[in-house]
Amino acid sequence: MSQPPHKPHTLVHFEGPKQSEPHEGHEHTRFEGIDASVKVVIGSLAIIWLTLIITGAIVFPIQNILKHENPPGNLPSPMAPARVLPPTPVIQVRPWETLPDLRAHEEEVLNSYGKDNTTGHTHVPINQAMDAVMAQLKIQPNAPAGLTVPGGQGRDFAKGLSAMPPEYQRPTIQGEIRKNAQASASR
Repeated sequence: MSQPPHKPHTLVHFEGPKQSEPHEGHEHTRFEGIDASVKVVIGSLAIIWLTLIITGAIVFPIQNILKHENPPGNLPSPMAPARVLPPTPVIQVRPWETLPDLRAHEEEVLNSYGKDNTTGHTHVPINQAMDAVMAQLKIQPNAPAGLTVPGGQGRDFAKGLSAMPPEYQRPTIQGEIRKNAQASASR
């Protein structure tokens, strides 16, 4: 294959296709010998900067005029609805500090009797509730144990999160890992 004739160009410097380093399966690969012109690159960057400066010179005065016409806090229209903020706290900054207390409370509720004063519902320990449900279920006497059978392996989980097999436990978070390590070291 013959090389195309070399013609000078203002945007790029083209010296024709060049042979690349031979690689297995690609012995006859070639690449174009094109280099970008430094003048064109610098000129393009200058045009971009000039465009940004002109755009900023137009936009910032308009923004200041609009800011003074409608200051923050005033609604743009009396018909516009006011912004409703969600109740606080919106997020927990350190959830790992409250998570052990939350889990302890959940374990206490699951394993005790009580009455919810807000809703009026009464609750019993989870094991007793599961026994009551099991008495009503129709299960064959020799049914295999496990998650496929009501009251199977899941009953063992009712003793709390720590009694679950590791593959079923929720993943712990970093702060809780540190607290558990400190609690284990102090025992």
